[in-house]
Amino acid sequence: MLVGGLPHGVAYSLRQAGDDWQAGWVDSVEASVLTFAPDPEVERSGVILAGTDGGGILRSGNRGQHWFTRNFGLETFTVLAITWAPVAPADRWPRWKYVFATTEEGIYRSPNGGRGWKRAACDEAVYQTLAVSPDFHHDGVVLAGTEDSGLYRSQDRGHTFARVEGAPQQVNALAVTGEGWVLSDATGLWRSEDSITWTHVTDSEPALVLASTSQGVLAGGADGLSVLGE
Repeated sequence: MLVGGLPHGVAYSLRQAGDDWQAGWVDSVEASVLTFAPDPEVERSGVILAGTDGGGILRSGNRGQHWFTRNFGLETFTVLAITWAPVAPADRWPRWKYVFATTEEGIYRSPNGGRGWKRAACDEAVYQTLAVSPDFHHDGVVLAGTEDSGLYRSQDRGHTFARVEGAPQQVNALAVTGEGWVLSDATGLWRSEDSITWTHVTDSEPALVLASTSQGVLAGGADGLSVLGE
């Protein structure tokens, strides 16, 4: 278990109950941690990425005990979201480990597990949330939501992003399931089957966090936690 946003950087617990905490060693960054993103193969690799409020991106190779800056290629250092692509198929070569990050001005991609970054061709905006297609290695689709400039979509593995016409202007959270995509703006939830055409979910409440799980999409809002569809 990991906790960010603390004055000393990152705290970790090796116990499932979270009753024993230690401070992680952080490489010359005092900025607060805003987001964590574990490698889909973290059980094997031990790799976790963290985005900070002004210090860029930290990378741990031992499940959060030690953190090192990995800012090569970043142009700004307040990182609001980080999301990994699914693991590449076994027959894919080279088997790049794609991961994406958003900042206050752009979207970045890394093909080498967060060791180095390249800015995507995209409009300058405050990008605050990300979602990657489950079929990423076939369709190349990545979505990025902004604070007030709309929804952006890539279909070339994050090299270029274009604005999705007709999508909400404000995108506070994104999630993807096997049945389609979900986002939240300030008025409620929206659904899409193809990530292009969006429909408002009647009587839904806005969410600040959306997470796709085996039990459904969890939505965290001002009134607590709910499961989409219940």
